[in-house]
Amino acid sequence: MTMKLNFNKVLLAGAATMMMMATPGFAADGDASKISGLITSHTGNVLTVVDANNNTQTINLTPTTGVQSSEGALNVRKDTVDQTALIPGLRINADVVAAGTGFTAVKIDFKSGDFKTAQAVQAGVATTEAQALANKNRLNDFGTNEKLASADVLFASGSTAISAQGKSDLMAFAQKAKATKGYQVAVMGFTDSTGDATANQRLSRMRAETVINFLQEKAGLSPARVLAGNGMGVAPDAGSGSNSGARKVTATLFVDKGVADGSQQ
Repeated sequence: MTMKLNFNKVLLAGAATMMMMATPGFAADGDASKISGLITSHTGNVLTVVDANNNTQTINLTPTTGVQSSEGALNVRKDTVDQTALIPGLRINADVVAAGTGFTAVKIDFKSGDFKTAQAVQAGVATTEAQALANKNRLNDFGTNEKLASADVLFASGSTAISAQGKSDLMAFAQKAKATKGYQVAVMGFTDSTGDATANQRLSRMRAETVINFLQEKAGLSPARVLAGNGMGVAPDAGSGSNSGARKVTATLFVDKGVADGSQQ
């Protein structure tokens, strides 16, 4: 009985050792293993990867780290690619060796289809960032103009319909505009912070266009005096969650200070 118990202990100890060797978190320097996961960042020669167990792993690249893209039904066709192809959002398989608290990559491969998906994600991020910068520049453009009045029109969640109160406020706003020489009107749509960023951008633009149509068709403002509507996406003061005050369109009445005196309505 004693021999049997000792034998079981040896088996358990051996199994535990094998598990530690197979798990990247327990690897000793120089131990080889594999990491499969999603790249979350690529800075310099360092990749941050979230693996299948939702653990964050740090993988160091070297000039000799090989990177391959595979395609085809069996992923047998492989092409050697540059390390710059390792972009955030890309799912990879990496052969690594332990080095300190991280790993050094010997070889990394990924599927060409996954690369295209990651590219599409990155393009969407870049577009959103570019739009945010453009929106900021539009706001800064008002520095050479004199703001005379503004009106906020609130909307129900997900809606582009103008309420009765909103229509009344816009009619009063339009009367001020028509009484101003050389007036111009800027219209900016916003949403709260709930929902998809792309959908919010589209919804904010649609709200702005709805207000512009009302100002021109119902309130009688000249189309030449109403600037194209800007969909600004989530309002700067939206906070988190559903915020009724952020679901709005802001119409601003202004004149160019340099030409207002000599302009005509």
